[in-house]
Amino acid sequence: MKTFCTLILAVLSVVQLSAQSSLPNSVLGNWFLVDGSNTLELRVSDEYMMYDSEFWSFNEPIKKGKEWHVSLSQPGKTRQIVIREVGDFLILEDGRIIKRLSKDKLGEGRQRIPNQNVWKNDFFKSSQVTLSGVVKPKGEMPLTASVIYNHAFSSGQQKFTVNVDEYGRFKIFFPLDNPQDIMFRVGEVFTMFLAEPDSKMAVFVDEDKAVDGIDSWYAESPISFMGALAKENEELRVVKPKYMKVRNYFENDSLQKTLEPMEYLEYRLGLLKDHREFYQDYFSENSPSRIVKEYSERNINLYATNDLMRYRWLHDANKGALTPIDLPEAYEVKVKGMIDDEPLNMLAGEFGDLMREFSLAMMPKERDVMHDYRIEQVYGFLMSKIISESGRAEIEEWKVAEEKREKHFGYVKLSDPLKVRTEEFSKELLELNQKVTWDDLLMRIDMLDPMSKSSIIATYIDESYFSRGNEVPQVIWDKVKTLNLNSTARNVLERKYSDFVILKDKKFVNGVEIIDSEGDVLSQLKKTYPGKVVYIDVWATWCGPCITEFSYLPEIKASFKEDDNVVFVYLGAQSEKKSWETMVKKHELKGENFFLDDAQYAKFDQAVNITGFPTYMVITKEGKLIREGIKRPSAKKELVEQIKGFAKR
Repeated sequence: MKTFCTLILAVLSVVQLSAQSSLPNSVLGNWFLVDGSNTLELRVSDEYMMYDSEFWSFNEPIKKGKEWHVSLSQPGKTRQIVIREVGDFLILEDGRIIKRLSKDKLGEGRQRIPNQNVWKNDFFKSSQVTLSGVVKPKGEMPLTASVIYNHAFSSGQQKFTVNVDEYGRFKIFFPLDNPQDIMFRVGEVFTMFLAEPDSKMAVFVDEDKAVDGIDSWYAESPISFMGALAKENEELRVVKPKYMKVRNYFENDSLQKTLEPMEYLEYRLGLLKDHREFYQDYFSENSPSRIVKEYSERNINLYATNDLMRYRWLHDANKGALTPIDLPEAYEVKVKGMIDDEPLNMLAGEFGDLMREFSLAMMPKERDVMHDYRIEQVYGFLMSKIISESGRAEIEEWKVAEEKREKHFGYVKLSDPLKVRTEEFSKELLELNQKVTWDDLLMRIDMLDPMSKSSIIATYIDESYFSRGNEVPQVIWDKVKTLNLNSTARNVLERKYSDFVILKDKKFVNGVEIIDSEGDVLSQLKKTYPGKVVYIDVWATWCGPCITEFSYLPEIKASFKEDDNVVFVYLGAQSEKKSWETMVKKHELKGENFFLDDAQYAKFDQAVNITGFPTYMVITKEGKLIREGIKRPSAKKELVEQIKGFAKR
C-alpha cells in the first residue's frame, strides 16, 4: 500500500493504468502513419496505449484470427480499436477509419503533404493546449517536463512544469492566445515546436538519442509528434538542423562586435538573404506545408531584426560593461521597416523578444532626448508649485546644472536643497516621471505598425506595473484606453488591471470559504459531506471558459438557497496560488474553495482523468463520483434540474 501511494503522489496528470497486455512483442513500440508525414499514430506498451494524443488502459485483447480487438478505457470513457500485423506493417481500424502504420519513419525520400491552413481569420483564439507525452530515459527517469514560451503581450516567459511518472509519462495543460512556437524540455532534451490553442498534442521523446552541447544544433531532435500540428512539427524537426548549418551564428556574433553600424547592417541583411535562399531551395525540393513556410520565413526575418536591434548594446560588449552606442537614422529606419502589421509574425517566439528591444531607450541619443524632456516637465512642475524667489532661484540653478550632467540615463537628479523643498510633492513628482517615460515610449515607437505597438505597450505596462505589484497611474491607464490596440492585447491588459484592483482593495465576501485540502481531496469531500450532493468545478486561473462560466453561478445557486443538501465546491489547479486567491475574490466564488498543489492534483487526476479545464462532476448522496454528462453552469435550467435529480434520489 505504501508503494502504491508513493507512486500516485509522484505522477502528475496521467490516467491510472493497471491492465496487462497479451499482445505480441512485435506489436509493442511506436507506430507511424504511412502517408509520408511520419507522424506518430500509436504507441503500444504492456501498461498502456498512447492514441489520439491520450493515454488509455486496456483489458485483455481478444484475438480473432490475425486481429486483436482492443477495448481502450479511461475513467468514464471507452473506445474500441482493431489492430493486425501485415508483414512489417500494422493495420489499425477505428470505426470506419483504417490506417496503415510502420514501425520506422520513412527516410529522406518521404513525401510531405501540404496543409493550407495558416490561421488567416482566426489567429487569435485564447484557449488551452493539452500536451501528453512519454520519455524513454537515458538513465534515471527525468523528474519533470516543462513548457516555456514568450508571450507577445506580457513580460517575462510563461512556464508550466509537471512531474514525469515511473513509466515516463506526463500531461501538461497550458494556455495560448495564438499559435506559436514553444520551448520544451524533459531530461537532456531541449527543443522547440509549434502549438496552437484548443488542441491536443502528444510527443514521444527518446532521451538516449539526445546530443549534447553545440552538436545538438545540427542533429535532428529525438522526438516524434502525434495530434495537432504533428505533420508540421515533424517537418520542422527535419529542416531545423539543416538550417542551423547555414545560420553562421559564431561569425555573426563576432561581426556584431567588430563591424561599424552600416557595415553590420549590410552584412546581416546579406546573411538574411542567404537564409531565405536556403529555405527557398529546401521548400522547392520538399513541398512543405504553408504553415512551415510561414513560420520559417517569419522566424528568420525576426531573428535578423533582433540581431540588428541588439547590435547597439552588443557592439562594445568586449569592453566590459554593456555600453549602448548610437545608430545612424538610416539604420533605424531600415530595421523598423522590416516588421509588418501581420499577426503571423507571432508564430515565432522571437517576436516577443524583439518587441522588448524596441521598447527600451538604450542609445545615448534616446536617453538625451528623454533627459531633456524630463527636465522640461519637472522644471515646469516645480515652477508651478514654488513661488518664493529663493525657491525659484534654486530651480533655475538646478536646471542649468542638470542640463550639463552627462551620466543621466534619461533621468533627472534633484539637488539636495530641492529634495528638501519638494518633499511634499514627492508623489506628484513620481507620477510625473512615470508619465514622461510613458510619453517617451509612445514617441519612440510611433513609426512602428499597430500590431508591434500593441505588443510593446502591453508588455511595457505589465513589466513596469503589474508584474512589480505597482498601480498604473490613472493618466497612463486613461491613455491606454484610447489607443488602437489589438483586441487580445487589450483583453490581457484589462484582465490584469482588474485583478490588480481586486487584489489591492477587495476583501473576501461572506460565503466564500478557503479550505485546506488534504492529500486526497475526493476522500476529504466524501467524508465532509456524507448524504449531500456535491457539485465540483475544476478550474485554472488562466482558463478563459472557466471564468466565463462563473457568471452563471449566482443564478444556479439561487435555486438551492434553501437546500442544505447541495454543496458547491471549487477546485483550483495548475495555477499560481496568488492568482487563484485573486480570482476567488474577483468572482466571489461562494462555496468551498480548494487549491490543489502538484501532488494533490496528481492524485485527483489519477482518479478522474482531467482532460481539460473547466471540468464538472458530482458526488452523489451515496458517495459515487459521476464524471461524464454533468452540465456546465451556462446550461442554467438543465443543470438545476440535473442537480435536483441527484438530490431526490
